[in-house]
Amino acid sequence: MNLYAFLALCFIPLVAGFIVLKILLPHLKVRYCLWSCVLSIVAVLPIAFIQYFVLNLPVFNTNTFISLMVTAIIFNGLIEETVKMFFLALIPQKKLTLSCFLACCLLFGLTLGSFESVIYLVKRIQETGLPEELKGAFKLIVMRMFTAVLIHTFCAGLSGLYLWLFRHKRNNVLPFLYAVLLHGIYNFFAAFTTGYRWFSIVAILFALLECRIWWQQSKLPPENEKNSANPSQIA
Repeated sequence: MNLYAFLALCFIPLVAGFIVLKILLPHLKVRYCLWSCVLSIVAVLPIAFIQYFVLNLPVFNTNTFISLMVTAIIFNGLIEETVKMFFLALIPQKKLTLSCFLACCLLFGLTLGSFESVIYLVKRIQETGLPEELKGAFKLIVMRMFTAVLIHTFCAGLSGLYLWLFRHKRNNVLPFLYAVLLHGIYNFFAAFTTGYRWFSIVAILFALLECRIWWQQSKLPPENEKNSANPSQIA
């Protein structure tokens, strides 16, 4: 398997997500999907800049418990999700229904996660080379499909739902806070090589659950919101 095949593998989640969302939402226009993907590609640039320059600061460079926590919550959580939300705000929300807007946000996250996998793959190639580490590279891509790509996707959905509520004069910062905290928690536990690593999967599942909860909450008319159940209790 050559380099181009490995690069193509990184985009399987994006292609699959695009097809599934288009089937579920036939009225979702392709141009808005493509615009979301373009915005995500542009968003990779400032995130990559922060990752390769800001993370060289001493506080991010020590492998201590505090350093890992600060890096996960501040960088992977707050900074990354803030950058993503800025670009999500450029999706033309007024021309989309809630479901279509959420679909565009999820595609945004899938695109960003896929391109991030490409970055990690290129880094692996620079460190080990191909084809000597074919198995290791393939394992890296598949592992990221079901972990990092998913956390990016669901956190983008949460940030998008925050924007939807904000623009409809129902400002509730909780979806964005969940995106920040869950992304940070995921990265914190993903850095472990012991059994604690499994808590990163819990963060992904919780992000999926919160996406569903806040999507349901966003569908409620504003006048019914106060009378609705606590979002975290909605099944």
